[in-house]
Amino acid sequence: MMLYVNGSDIGRIVLGAIADDRGSFVIPPEACAVRPEEFLFTIDAWMTNHGIAKAAVTGVVAVIGPGSATALRTSIAFANTFAFAQSLPLYGVPFAVGADDRSVLVDLLSVQPSPMLVPVYANAPTITVSKKDALRRTL
Repeated sequence: MMLYVNGSDIGRIVLGAIADDRGSFVIPPEACAVRPEEFLFTIDAWMTNHGIAKAAVTGVVAVIGPGSATALRTSIAFANTFAFAQSLPLYGVPFAVGADDRSVLVDLLSVQPSPMLVPVYANAPTITVSKKDALRRTL
């Protein structure tokens, strides 16, 4: 079975398990209300609770966005690292805002494996100069 990870929302991660034929969920998507800094622990606990050994995972399907920059970077970093470390195929699927997690199965059938996923953000990052740096620049 393939591990499904949707970390596009800053306040939750959605996890599930997809059949190897990519046509259905073996374990339906479940939302866990956690912040990105808790994603790794949550994924590990979810896999343990469902009796999924790391060696039983045959691929990783991750939502690439759009969504929260922090949440996407965190979940995609996990997906890239896990797939790389386990030598697994990695699939990135887009996720429309407000869509149901089961809708990714439609896109998944046409997606080819990727060596590494890159997030697609909902908005361009807004990086600002800190007040401290701004004050230094005026002196």
